[in-house]
Amino acid sequence: MRARHTGGNPAESSEPTSGKLPKEPRSVLEGLGGFPGGRVFGSEPWVDLSRPAGHTPLVVSFRKSMWEFLSMSFFFQSPNVTWLLMSMMYYWLLPYQTTGPTVESSLIRLVANLTLMGAYYGFFYFSLYVKDWGKRKFTPGSFPLPINMAHNVYYWALGVIQWTAYEVAMEKVWASGIVEAASFESLLADPRKMLLNALVLLAIPIWRDVHFYSAHRFIHIRAIYRLVHSLHHRNTDPEPFSGMCMHPVEHLYYFSNALVPCIYASGLTPLAFHWIGFHLTFAPAAGHSGFEDHFGSDQYHQIHHATFESNYGSPNSAFIDRWFGTFRETLGKSSEYKGEWKAAEDAKKNAGKVWSAQGRLGPWASWAQGAYDASALAIACAAARAMYQGGRTEGEAAAVALLAAAGPVAAAFAVNAARGDKMSPWWPFQKERLGLAYTVVTVVLFCVVPVFHFVKWASMA
Repeated sequence: MRARHTGGNPAESSEPTSGKLPKEPRSVLEGLGGFPGGRVFGSEPWVDLSRPAGHTPLVVSFRKSMWEFLSMSFFFQSPNVTWLLMSMMYYWLLPYQTTGPTVESSLIRLVANLTLMGAYYGFFYFSLYVKDWGKRKFTPGSFPLPINMAHNVYYWALGVIQWTAYEVAMEKVWASGIVEAASFESLLADPRKMLLNALVLLAIPIWRDVHFYSAHRFIHIRAIYRLVHSLHHRNTDPEPFSGMCMHPVEHLYYFSNALVPCIYASGLTPLAFHWIGFHLTFAPAAGHSGFEDHFGSDQYHQIHHATFESNYGSPNSAFIDRWFGTFRETLGKSSEYKGEWKAAEDAKKNAGKVWSAQGRLGPWASWAQGAYDASALAIACAAARAMYQGGRTEGEAAAVALLAAAGPVAAAFAVNAARGDKMSPWWPFQKERLGLAYTVVTVVLFCVVPVFHFVKWASMA
């Protein structure tokens, strides 16, 4: 592998330098669409270029988040509006088959998803890791090997396949009439329905934040983390394809974000489902790039990967992290963090070493992982068969749906107990009361219950 630049960063230091932080953009046009300075590559106005990448302290608060929501800057002065326009164009080219999917239409959708997502993720990888268009890498000198990329692209592709399966199953549910698929003609004829859809499209990024925080925090519980989410964290210094490099069980709960409100609210256009799915599948590319200076870069989540137990949400949901003591404002020394993790300097210690020793395809590392993956595969096959065939009675469909929605979690706790783990299965949240209760209750409401209804209805259709 050829020599790499160090990202143009000054000498590394975990301590902030003196001086005032740059002010955030005031102009409506400044930062429009999430493009820093109107360009794809460049630093955001709030970044202090005298510090190493990732060391400008993030300023977050409940009040700031509320202002972002009320002023709509969370939508228009961010990549959200750009992604919505891209989603609308994609949907116009390949709309959903609300009368029911066919084998041919499903294969076309899969090929289109793999092609377009591959081009988008590939653009960030090519521009940053091949052409060196990014100058501020969070971890200078750290780059993935081809064997790491094979691992990441493999699990990324499994994610694209599973999302396509979500779309095809949703087409079945719409065709059955269990969930209404409002046409654009019906929206034009009903101003109230049009307003509802417009509000939902605008609110989807907020819902994404709320759902992601709960689901993400839950899969950090030790019993689930070791068997599921640890795969995603093999990349402590992620590259673009790391964004959707997840265990298939994590994909299941991650994509459940699209089910609320789309399977419960009446009168929504299928574009709403497409828009959430687009956000879920395209946003992780730039957010996991490993660089600070480009469209969609995400220091908040980079800190999470580098320090493991912090920043479970996004800057707009950071006030929740703050309430629970898991907010970290910089890759350097934090004055905010109060969580359980004690190895916050791992990223700096490992700079320049092997990018990811675990990030490569191979046999299972333990019997526990093999047993869990086998059980998850059996559950997935049972659910896929039921949804593909359809026509199940309500009782049969409910049994399969319960297995699909709650089975992976139950299996994780069972395998974790069988392996004789001496630590609490709830670590690192075992000392919490409110935080742990919030995490468990919301993941049931936001992930398990929607997956249950979705699988049940698709199995009946």
